[in-house]
Amino acid sequence: MLAFLARFPWAIYLVRLVVLVIAFTAHEFAHALTATALGDPTPREEGRLTLNPLLHLESIGVLLGLALGIGWSRPVHFQPQRMQIGGRAIPDALGGVITVAAGPSVNFALALIGVAVMSALGMLPSTPINTWPTLAEWLTVFVRLNLAIALFNLLPLFPLDGYMSIHAILPVRAMARWEAASGRTTLILGIGIAALLMMPTPWLLALMIPLVQVVNKTILGW
Repeated sequence: MLAFLARFPWAIYLVRLVVLVIAFTAHEFAHALTATALGDPTPREEGRLTLNPLLHLESIGVLLGLALGIGWSRPVHFQPQRMQIGGRAIPDALGGVITVAAGPSVNFALALIGVAVMSALGMLPSTPINTWPTLAEWLTVFVRLNLAIALFNLLPLFPLDGYMSIHAILPVRAMARWEAASGRTTLILGIGIAALLMMPTPWLLALMIPLVQVVNKTILGW
């Protein structure tokens, strides 16, 4: 047992948990703040205009974040038809897209800030395993998780932001058909996640590592 505990990568799960709380809270608060700034009081009325993580976290999304480095939080509700600036209504599609884009945009921004700090301090990316994480390891996970959350949420699958952004720009009839397809998109999402969770670790690593390396190299330059 002691030998197992000595090899167990507890540090990566510790860092992921802390980073997930920050990333998901910032993501949902960005949605809430943007909708509110555009004149929609719905997030404030539902108590979501807050930095309290307990009101933003979603258990399954957090568990997936710990296990796979991707996940989701509890969606912020907003109503584009209530948005206005200076007493003038904002087109529903424009207000909806801006509000939806705020979440992934904040995660992208956090990832870039993390990269900038690491670059300024001359740090190289590294992953914590089973010793207390260094600052470079905290920042590496911070950057990678924020980037992963931003990209994952762009998928056009319910309840992710990619689905909601398409929903926001569709006319009424097309929107109804898109809503009817939401269950199928959720099924696709569920099957994909289940396949990743059931995949043997060597297969999962063989699939994920090249993908992560391409994304990191393309976006982060790592």
